[in-house]
Amino acid sequence: MTSKELNLKLIQSFPEIKGIYHKETSWQDGDETGSHVVYEDVFVPFTKKQISDGKEQVIDNVFNYIEILLESDDEYASEVIALSVIESLVFDEDVDVSFITQYAKPNTLKLIKEILGDIKE
Repeated sequence: MTSKELNLKLIQSFPEIKGIYHKETSWQDGDETGSHVVYEDVFVPFTKKQISDGKEQVIDNVFNYIEILLESDDEYASEVIALSVIESLVFDEDVDVSFITQYAKPNTLKLIKEILGDIKE
């Protein structure tokens, strides 16, 4: 998947962030802006806001979307989710990891555990 495809998938899945997405990408490379930048600077703050506002349905949609990308077995999409979304959320002092694990689906939970170094082999 290309940056453009992944970025467009994001705003298609979450049309409510189109405004901030366009504001963030307009001074960069538009839809071609690297997805690491877009997801960390647009999707993560959106997700944190939903968590802080207690919008459970949207939070559930966020983690369903993350799971779909992880299940796609697309290397770039998985890398963006791991490094720019999950790591950003897990290591953010304003986000309670135990809260997000309530919404995380199997592949996302596995990724969180790997990031935190909790996988026991």
